[in-house]
Amino acid sequence: MWLIGATALLLLAAYLRYRVPLAVPPGLGMDELIALQISEQVLDGDLQLFYEAGQGREPIFNYWLAPWLPLMGRRVFTLRVASSALSLLGLAAVAVLARRLFDPGVALASLAGGAASFWTLFAARAGARSVAMIPFAALSGYLFWCGLASPAQSRRRSLFMIGAGLCLGLTFYTFTAARVLPAVFALFLLYLWVFHRPRLTGLGRPLLLGAIVVLLVALPLFCYLRTHPQADQFDFREFNRPLAALMSGDPKPALQTSLATLGGFAFRGDPLIFDNVPGRPVFEPLTAFLFLSGVAVALARWRQPAYAFILIWLLVSLIPGMLSQPAPNFYRIVGAQVVAFAFPGLAIVEGVRWLRRQYWIKNQSSTGSSRPVRTDAALVAILALILLVHLAGAWRAYFDTWPVVEGVSFFWQSGLAEAARYLDDAPDHSPVALCTVLTYEHDPWWRPAWQSMVYLLRRTDLDIRYYDCRATLVLPAGQAVRYLFPETSEPLSLIPAELQGEWLAEAAPIPDFLPAGLGAALELDDSPQTLEPNSGLAWWPPEAGGDPAPLPVRFGDSLALLGYRRVASPGPGQPLRLVTAWEVLATPPPRLVLFSHLLADPQTLAAQQDSLPLTSHSLRPGDRFLVLHDQIAIPSDSSAEQYLFSIGLYDSDTMARLPLYDGDRQRGDRLFLEAVSVAR
Repeated sequence: MWLIGATALLLLAAYLRYRVPLAVPPGLGMDELIALQISEQVLDGDLQLFYEAGQGREPIFNYWLAPWLPLMGRRVFTLRVASSALSLLGLAAVAVLARRLFDPGVALASLAGGAASFWTLFAARAGARSVAMIPFAALSGYLFWCGLASPAQSRRRSLFMIGAGLCLGLTFYTFTAARVLPAVFALFLLYLWVFHRPRLTGLGRPLLLGAIVVLLVALPLFCYLRTHPQADQFDFREFNRPLAALMSGDPKPALQTSLATLGGFAFRGDPLIFDNVPGRPVFEPLTAFLFLSGVAVALARWRQPAYAFILIWLLVSLIPGMLSQPAPNFYRIVGAQVVAFAFPGLAIVEGVRWLRRQYWIKNQSSTGSSRPVRTDAALVAILALILLVHLAGAWRAYFDTWPVVEGVSFFWQSGLAEAARYLDDAPDHSPVALCTVLTYEHDPWWRPAWQSMVYLLRRTDLDIRYYDCRATLVLPAGQAVRYLFPETSEPLSLIPAELQGEWLAEAAPIPDFLPAGLGAALELDDSPQTLEPNSGLAWWPPEAGGDPAPLPVRFGDSLALLGYRRVASPGPGQPLRLVTAWEVLATPPPRLVLFSHLLADPQTLAAQQDSLPLTSHSLRPGDRFLVLHDQIAIPSDSSAEQYLFSIGLYDSDTMARLPLYDGDRQRGDRLFLEAVSVAR
């Protein structure tokens, strides 16, 4: 029964994890992208103890994923297949631990809960590196208990403890929340010393060997983190505020997050769309009742080591969530998955045992027979019914409700994924200008669209220009041009009026580009031959002579300013609106930034804007583009009649400015445009 039931439940878990893997999550998330990029580094031989990308990453998940990429392709599909496979290993390890601690009934209930839970399903399908923690953590608990149960002075006892230490040490290389797990074993050994001291007889040497292995395995990571304190970015977006407040003597935030974390199993769950349907608890009402009943059973039997062990594990694994915000956060308490689903199993098995005793008493009193009535069938039926309810709730929440939650399509770049599918299927080879609202390449969390398209797009024969159409308009070189807008079905509402022209308003929509509401596409048969603005006066900077500079002016070897147009003269406190027009001479360096300086005099800065809202290295020779400068405001307390205005380009990696050229002669690194008159 155990093997048949476990196999059936693992097959169910596999189906849930591999069903339409590219449809849900609906695109590619930033965690997935960062995992793929780090795994590429692993393939290139860049093996590290800790990767600092994305607020810090332990490496084991990437070591697991890396060999899958050359086998199945460098795609998001491969990531989700590999992640789900690791999740299945974790489920099996959790079931083995539950059977070791209790009995097959609890183990099957635990496996059923984990197989069909939104909590575990989400992490597996979303490529969360936390899935790597579960198999190692569960195996450390299993081997530890095997060591406890081995005969005293047995060599196997030491081997089991060494194995437990190895698995526990490796959890440090899976996910940050694993760093609290040694406390589970330390507190449990303290519990045994107080209440079951004879069970520790003969365990001194095996436990010492296990502890040494944990230290040896984990020490390189902790040495690295100590010498690279910036790698662990716990203060990112103030996630650690409750812990920081507690350390400064204010326990109130930590108390609030602790209560919220405890309530996340049955009352109100994770509020973030990154991990959950906002507010949905881990368990539905029926399984929540069983979970709380199982916790009550364990508390009532806390003097029995197995029950004490899972209670300690549950509480310790919640600490990362209790000391961070927002709470509850299902991602940070992932270690609780090792034991959480055993609690409903305890309640179910205890209930069946109660039924068995009741029927046995009734049967004995009515027939005089002492033979108990079999209730195995009742146990199977109850487990099946509860699993069905649990599965139906998780299915509806994950496949139906969560994908349409506001913000999910944005954070998983659903429109970008649909654009990639369109480009893969369309036979057209014409240039593509893809509008994406985030292009900044130094953001600590968000990656620009071109990096995601590496894993979303199968074709390699397309030249795609990436730009933010809220502040830029790119005109690719060539005849026919396709404009894709994955973020909006009303592209002209995004593009500022200063960047629009009649030729754009008359562009033909591409039918059936994306599902309704996910985006739009336009097609131009002929790229415009002129690009406004095409006039304006300019001067070389004072340090390079200060004489008039006839347009176009070349910036470095790759870009030329064609002209500019100022919309109106702003008053104090009002923003300046200026449009500059550019031509691409050669493929520009990556991560270029365009600076705009409002100057009281040639050296005194009054206001500035640093932004080039496009992916510079995606441009090709012959392309042209417009940039709207609208983030510079005249100082509100200004009494000046006019300000000087200069622009330039610099490499955001080195901060080196591109030189300006007058023919072959270098003329400084900034260009002065017409002075800005202040309206009064």
